[in-house]
Amino acid sequence: MNSVIMNFARYTARQIVREDWRNQGRKLSEIEPRDITSFAIAYLEGNPQLIEEASEAVMNDPRLRLLYERRERERAKLVTRAQRRER
Repeated sequence: MNSVIMNFARYTARQIVREDWRNQGRKLSEIEPRDITSFAIAYLEGNPQLIEEASEAVMNDPRLRLLYERRERERAKLVTRAQRRER
């Protein structure tokens, strides 16, 4: 999975966790950022469709798609270099 998609999915999950926290009448200052991240990762694991939604969002946003394509090219170069070293 491309890092751009996963980062966007984690970002979205963190936003959802923050929104849920606020909806419970709590302040974000009451929770540590690392705990928000932990809850977001757990949320993402329980809602894998969020990754599909993130993928679609990345492909539909010109700037994110460009970043996605750049990361894919970098990944392909790394794979090619590793294959050459194995020979």
